[in-house]
Amino acid sequence: MEPNPSHATANRHTILRVIAGALAVIALPSATRDLYGLARGGFDPLLAVFGACTTLFVAGCVWFALRGHLAASRAHMWIALRSGLVVGAVGFAIGFLGPLVWAPGANQGPLLGIFITGPIGFVAGCVIGWLVARAHTPATAAPPPPRVAARSR
Repeated sequence: MEPNPSHATANRHTILRVIAGALAVIALPSATRDLYGLARGGFDPLLAVFGACTTLFVAGCVWFALRGHLAASRAHMWIALRSGLVVGAVGFAIGFLGPLVWAPGANQGPLLGIFITGPIGFVAGCVIGWLVARAHTPATAAPPPPRVAARSR
């Protein structure tokens, strides 16, 4: 008797969803601390970038934990992640290579791509990818109204 492949996939998604939920619970205090620090201590650009990345991580884990069993939702997650990786890589390349071209003597120039433009690009790309995936999702049709049988006399 061969195992049912759909059952194995469902079990795999269940295990991954539990892991994603645990990771979200573990990362939530860090995201909360970062956002609280921004609210209490004024704006700090580096803390804002770290807070945005941590919050995005928590949101992605919660999204997968709650809706990871749905194929359409996993497709939306993949679109958001893929666009985040592309835009983040472009932001990283601009921030890393740009200072090398414009200010070759600045030894800390590449840190801009590592700590600022790369993570900002990743967060922006994920948000844009999520919006694009939401915009291209066909609206679910409302169920047809119930038919009323005509009474004949």
